Amino acid sequence: MWVRDGLLALVLTLAAQVELVILAPDVLDQLPLQIVAFTVMTGSLAIRRLRPLTAAVVVAVGLAFQTVLGDAPVLSGFVAVLIVTYSVAQYADRRRDAFLGLLAIVAAIEVYPFVADDVRVVDELANVAIPAVVWVFARLARERLDRAVAAERDAMAARAHVREEELGRATALAAERRRIAREMHDVVGHGVTLMLLHADAAQASLGGREPPTARALDVVLDAGRTALADLQRLLRVLRDDSGDPADHPGTLAAVESLADTAGASGRDVAVTVYGRVRPLPAAVEATGYRIAQESVTNALKHAPGARVRVRVHYAEHSLEVEVTDDGTAAAADTDRAGFGLAGIRERVALFDGRVSAGPRDDGPGWRTRAVLPVPAPEPARA
Repeated sequence: MWVRDGLLALVLTLAAQVELVILAPDVLDQLPLQIVAFTVMTGSLAIRRLRPLTAAVVVAVGLAFQTVLGDAPVLSGFVAVLIVTYSVAQYADRRRDAFLGLLAIVAAIEVYPFVADDVRVVDELANVAIPAVVWVFARLARERLDRAVAAERDAMAARAHVREEELGRATALAAERRRIAREMHDVVGHGVTLMLLHADAAQASLGGREPPTARALDVVLDAGRTALADLQRLLRVLRDDSGDPADHPGTLAAVESLADTAGASGRDVAVTVYGRVRPLPAAVEATGYRIAQESVTNALKHAPGARVRVRVHYAEHSLEVEVTDDGTAAAADTDRAGFGLAGIRERVALFDGRVSAGPRDDGPGWRTRAVLPVPAPEPARA
């Protein structure tokens, strides 16, 4: 900018001096001072972009000084005034500075009626209107550019925010999957251990009387011990050393403890159980507990002061877990489709279940509902 504006200032300064020499007979008495005045005006172009308000004040001072000295119609000086007027409107960061620059230039133009004898109003209005129009159009272009830059900056920030959310969501889902895998290990490991114990007891009861059955049990025991060892190795990979109790699978019986914990902190949380309570597969119970836990946590976080109700329904072929709150409309409109809900969907998908979450249709608040298919209870044997 220094080079380009400096060359522009140099060219206009030389042109102004040539014009003064040509007009020397008319301004001979004030020629040295006129040279100084026009040099100040054209030289201000060197800082028109770096210091636009300063450039406007300098060109105004030079114009006023030249006007007081006498009439010297030098075209280069008028061009310098227009360029600086455009520059202060285009490059001043604050609108106030741009306006002050225009006022300085207009004030310098208005010196002419006080030193000239024959001044026409039309000519003076034109002298003021030309730089004013230049300033208006230049300022409109600057503000339009500022809006475009701000919009692009906002768009970039929005894209960065989306990328961060996607990264956070992916990280949360990966952590949830690891936690599901750890819970499934505990559940499956427990089941395999029971199988081994019963198979070992059955083999001991045979006492070698049925060799084919004993050999079959040997195969079952060997396969079970191998599977259990593989599960333990997998657990060492999945589980960190923190030993966080929250990583251990919960049960539906522990759902009521959520209400007790929230009640201790002054929150209104109640749990209601419907249907015939019966033992369910451990994986289903762990998933039901996690759904209730995550939904209650979301409700307490996004709807402070609201009543939270947990409904657990043992249906004939499914387990239904529903958590509702009666938060305000603003709280209900809050986007809760975050990492917690993504983890709930991930868990329910393992069982080919259904999950829905959103504002309640029967009043203010939020509802999260999950349905997990479970085998029908076997009839009692006679």
